[in-house]
Amino acid sequence: MANHGNGTRASHTSHGNGNTLGELARWGVFLGVAIALSALVWIGWALVQHRSVVPGLGGGASSGDSVTIGLTGVPDSLDIRTASGTQSDRLSRVLIGNVYETLLDVDDKNQITGGLASKWETSADGKTLTLTMRSGLTFANGDTLDSTDAVWSIQQAVEGKWPDADAKFKRLASVTNPNPTTVVITLSEPDPTLTRTLTGRLGIVYDADANVNYAKQTAGSGPFTVSSFKDGVMTLKARSGGGAKIGTITLKYFADDDTLMKQADFGGFDMILPDSAVSADTLKDDSSFTTATGASTRKVSLLYNNDADSILSDVQARQAMRLMLDKSALANGRADVAQVLGGPIGPLEPGYEDLTSVLAYDSAKGQSMMSYFYSSYVGTVKLVAPTRYQALAQAIADQYNAQNVKVTVETLDDDQLDQRAQSRDFQLMLTELDGEDGSAIFSTPDSTPHYTNADAQSQYAAAATAANATDYANGLKTYARTVSEDAASDWLYAKRNAVVARKTLSGYPTQLTDTRLPLKNLAKQ
Repeated sequence: MANHGNGTRASHTSHGNGNTLGELARWGVFLGVAIALSALVWIGWALVQHRSVVPGLGGGASSGDSVTIGLTGVPDSLDIRTASGTQSDRLSRVLIGNVYETLLDVDDKNQITGGLASKWETSADGKTLTLTMRSGLTFANGDTLDSTDAVWSIQQAVEGKWPDADAKFKRLASVTNPNPTTVVITLSEPDPTLTRTLTGRLGIVYDADANVNYAKQTAGSGPFTVSSFKDGVMTLKARSGGGAKIGTITLKYFADDDTLMKQADFGGFDMILPDSAVSADTLKDDSSFTTATGASTRKVSLLYNNDADSILSDVQARQAMRLMLDKSALANGRADVAQVLGGPIGPLEPGYEDLTSVLAYDSAKGQSMMSYFYSSYVGTVKLVAPTRYQALAQAIADQYNAQNVKVTVETLDDDQLDQRAQSRDFQLMLTELDGEDGSAIFSTPDSTPHYTNADAQSQYAAAATAANATDYANGLKTYARTVSEDAASDWLYAKRNAVVARKTLSGYPTQLTDTRLPLKNLAKQ
């Protein structure tokens, strides 16, 4: 009975398990199909919304999101530490804020703000700068970033004699880190430009433990890394935890605006950054793009050759040339003009003052002053200019030629212009000066104009050793007026930039984009 009963229960149990397993199998198939359909719906939605199908990939960036940007001025390498001149400018524009981060930063009005350091304080005597770094910082490779790396980076710049380090850190007495979040920079005498220096290339903090070939690789703490750089194409990849909203950004470089804008006609760009805002007009009728303009720290300037064998070594000739040039007429209708200038300091720099009333356009007075010189003594004035400014250079020449000062125009690429500056084969040079460094070139006879004025030099030196920002700005204002009244050169206008972007993009910068291009907040709608 017991066996039989157990057998009956066993038989009954076996029958019941069969029904249950069948039902579970059917439910399993149903759930599997449902899950698969849900996954397909999720993937489809993610692709439409340009979102990652793997949550958390790229620290918030979407793996499916990619943006292609067209711009000019391809860098020679990735080594921002040792780059100089235009190469330094090109690398700083795209690497700072994206791949590398600096101790201090600037906002879209060119005001100094926190960077890797959240706070900074200058002592009353101007000789000690104390920076408090943010906690929890890491490099893209996961290494901890703290004050040790900051001190090491500054020391590397000085010991390695990186370009501009001798001049920018000439008053450096010591740099120490009493704890992991504090950097103390001690100076032999005040330097009100030091905080500005720490917003640029010499303010980058590198990984002291990294072993990389900086010409081909990067080792920064920014929201992106450089995944490839070849044949004028740089690819940025969002790093995990970096906060970038786009997974891949491709930067395609072109030789000049003409080449860039012709390529834009074929499509494929999400954003275009022409060197001149004038070029943005090419896409003004394309309804898929919108154009935004913003201020720049660059100043389009007409440098004078002040050498003893140049007519422009004479102050009367320089002042006459200033009086004979109608800058308002030159600026009229140009999309890249923010405002006409009358001195070396632009509106986004400390010490700016409107000096357009100094040696303002007065053709009759200018011609009268120039008539003092025999035409054979003046000779033919050679104006050299970048190819991109050919039309502007010709307009300048036309004004002078109409007033009996013979001016010829020669357009050159950037390298050729540098060579002309070295060989001194020019009387006028149309160029761009950037920010405070551009304003300072009239304080030393060693720069391109070879301008010498003891008063201007002493005024700039006093400003550059001011203990505080107010005295620095006031000192620069005095210097700028002296330089303008003496007609060290001429300054045409503060530049305006243009950004052409698809209407599906948001979060892109519009200010200072020719010197800084932060892309962390760039997103697709």
